Amino acid sequence: MVVSTSFSPVFRVFYVVFGRCSCSGEVFMGARGPQKAPLRLRVINGRADGRDSGGRRLEKPLEVAREAPKMPSWLPHYAKLEWKRVVPPLAAKGLLKEGDLGSLAAYCLAVWQMKEAMSELTENGSLTTPGKESLKAHPAVAALRNAQSTIRSFAHEFGLTPASEANVAGKDDEEDDGNPFAAQFG
Repeated sequence: MVVSTSFSPVFRVFYVVFGRCSCSGEVFMGARGPQKAPLRLRVINGRADGRDSGGRRLEKPLEVAREAPKMPSWLPHYAKLEWKRVVPPLAAKGLLKEGDLGSLAAYCLAVWQMKEAMSELTENGSLTTPGKESLKAHPAVAALRNAQSTIRSFAHEFGLTPASEANVAGKDDEEDDGNPFAAQFG
């Protein structure tokens, strides 16, 4: 649903405050419900071949080569370290493809930006005095918040948060060994 800019300023401010505003001034309402998990994760967590965890039939998967993208040479050193930390486990689970290069690079850059912002805040403090009037938050505070928000969203997409880790881990095949009904009911 698009909400026109002809609404009252108070109404528009409400949407700007809650982050639902586009650059053109139109407001787009978000989709309802949780974000749909990637097909590969639904298969891992599913009940049987071709079924998701709710027992519904899965759509046909896109035929995409599942291999980790190559690390960009232009990443800063700390971002490269983060790349080397997160990519191998994700690639081992078959969750990455060449098209994930941009998202992975953005995640690693956000981690680097967070480190840089923290270094600046550690060195200079979180408050500055631009004039003689009052204290203001250091600009690195906003950079830190922005980087943390970016990290959180990309980490969730790749299953790097504690909450999303269970979705990526999948079911343990050994769990069914102790269940006498597993063979009959899946």
